[in-house]
Amino acid sequence: MSASHYHFSLSGGGPRERVLMVRGRLDLSGVPKLRECLLHVSHSPGSRLLLDLSGVPSCDALGLGLLVAAARCARHSGGDLCLVAPRPAVAQALKTSGLSRILPVLPGFDGQGH
Repeated sequence: MSASHYHFSLSGGGPRERVLMVRGRLDLSGVPKLRECLLHVSHSPGSRLLLDLSGVPSCDALGLGLLVAAARCARHSGGDLCLVAPRPAVAQALKTSGLSRILPVLPGFDGQGH
């Protein structure tokens, strides 16, 4: 998969929220690109980063590891990270790995940014 198949866009989801829309597989090809994008997202106390995973068809162990690292980074800064609208394959990977118990997963947006 070429780099053109990966897309990340950041927008405001609410007064203390940022939404990062992720498009592309979270695997050996996509993880470095998402990691670089996440390095530029600022976390502040009380803020929440919502990762919209509706455009992610699959996620391997590297992708899961990056999601855990991103959550730790956000929490270390006094913020939080939530995963939103994962596709069935990604939701299954989160469940199978046990990460769905420690990473908040929202089924979708409610029209108010969360």
